[in-house]
Amino acid sequence: MGEMLSTKVSTEIAAREGVDPLQLDEPLYDAVDVGALERLVETAGREGGEFEVEFTYYGYDVVVDGSGEVTVTGGGRATGEAGRESTDRQATGR
Repeated sequence: MGEMLSTKVSTEIAAREGVDPLQLDEPLYDAVDVGALERLVETAGREGGEFEVEFTYYGYDVVVDGSGEVTVTGGGRATGEAGRESTDRQATGR
């Protein structure tokens, strides 16, 4: 099945947060039953079933579909003024 689903999700969130996946302080299994999700994808892959599972992790919206594709949207935990200011600063590079 290739890369573990949990690894895919953690890697994607960590990249957006700008940290190493091991530095994420909220375990993925607090947000979703990883084992059940992986079994669903495995079954859907065998039977050609279409489905999407959506959950929130680290303030991001995460969608996993039947092919095991992971889509991450949303702004994460850094919301409000502080989040916008740091984004502005990073965008200008100064």
